[in-house]
Amino acid sequence: MTLLEQFLLYFFPKTRFKSKEKHIEIVDKIENGRAVRLLLYDGVRESGMFLDKYGDRDPLFYYMRTLKIAFDHYKGLDNMLLIGGGGFVLPRIYLNGHPERKVTVVELEPGYVELAKRFFFLDTNDKRIKIVISDGESYIAQEAYKLTPSEKYSFIVYDAYIGDDPDTGILSERSLREAKKLLTPDGIYAFNMINEARDVISMETRLAQATLKRIFNYTKIVPCPNGGNCILFASDRKL
Repeated sequence: MTLLEQFLLYFFPKTRFKSKEKHIEIVDKIENGRAVRLLLYDGVRESGMFLDKYGDRDPLFYYMRTLKIAFDHYKGLDNMLLIGGGGFVLPRIYLNGHPERKVTVVELEPGYVELAKRFFFLDTNDKRIKIVISDGESYIAQEAYKLTPSEKYSFIVYDAYIGDDPDTGILSERSLREAKKLLTPDGIYAFNMINEARDVISMETRLAQATLKRIFNYTKIVPCPNGGNCILFASDRKL
């Protein structure tokens, strides 16, 4: 993108897509001096990425930065299950520079897959990416007793939202116990949780942590840098 294009985008953000119901928008704009592309649902930022050459490396959203630190810090997290695809930005960051990694993405709406292909550079020919059209709770229930030890995931990420509304069923104790069956013995389950207010951990997060403590040996809440989100981790591995 040329300096002129960035200058124009700064003053005139460009709408790349708007759904017929006008719930979903994809917008290009400038944030902190860099061109970005955002996926919005009723104005809420559901996904986004930098449009420059570092877009595959640098997460735009703070919660994705926190997750990137986790999967780069903890060894062996080379098979990820992502519940909630959105713009499919996190899989690109996870796979970038790591040919040994693979990811399964469970996304309820097939329309999001098409939008990710058109606007967020999703490569469905990449053999490291498997896409499943389903809701996360059903997928977990179906797979919990089917996976062999070699097929289990070392990292599960929950990021299933419609706007600010989470899929609460997947946070039930039954679903969390079934999800643990999908994990390797030292695997990690990570939840992107929205705070009630900036830097205020939500009651929903506290309740989810209390449930996870009955299932896993270790849990940890990590506030994201901007305070709007936090990541709730659970594992039998020391965190």
